[in-house]
Amino acid sequence: AFRKFVSATIRQEDALKHLETRLKSTNNAVGISATEIRKYAAELQKATTLGDVEIIEMQNVLLTFTNVTGEQFKRATEAILNTSVALGQDLKSSALQVGKALNDPIANLGALGRAGIQFSDAQQEVIKSLAETGRIAEAQKIILSELDVQMGNSARAARDTFGGALKSLGNTFSDLFEGDSSSTGEAITALHNLERTLSSPAMQQ
Repeated sequence: AFRKFVSATIRQEDALKHLETRLKSTNNAVGISATEIRKYAAELQKATTLGDVEIIEMQNVLLTFTNVTGEQFKRATEAILNTSVALGQDLKSSALQVGKALNDPIANLGALGRAGIQFSDAQQEVIKSLAETGRIAEAQKIILSELDVQMGNSARAARDTFGGALKSLGNTFSDLFEGDSSSTGEAITALHNLERTLSSPAMQQ
């Protein structure tokens, strides 16, 4: 139980620290607070078989694509979950494919095509035209709508299976072992103090 607590807490704190850092480094280009992103990840955990921490880890990748903002960021988050489940690939790969296509539709729409997500010639022309005239958000809506059609609600549907129910139970159980800053603050201070003691010339001698 102690090992589970340590590993789960480390992973959660790493994900949240990266989230804060990514929002700061991009000057919060996404236009959504860390609290709201965490809340959305928690909502998706309850609706899918994916844990909130792994969703946040994926969102940290998506945040690097600074043209994906606001409501499009939330839509992209669920589209990535659906793509990952439907294609049987990891979340990071799906985040890179979808994020690249949304961030620069002209240059990277082909990344989705290589993953098996096809757009008609007419759709590609409209997307290209919108992107070239600076209407990125409208181009993103077309891409996300097509992802909804081709990937469906795969992530939510996966929960309604025996395996999905077991995984969801596991995610809820894992939440019990995740500490937060209130439960790890004193431990962090103690570890830093121990490190300083061990590195002191007197102790080394």
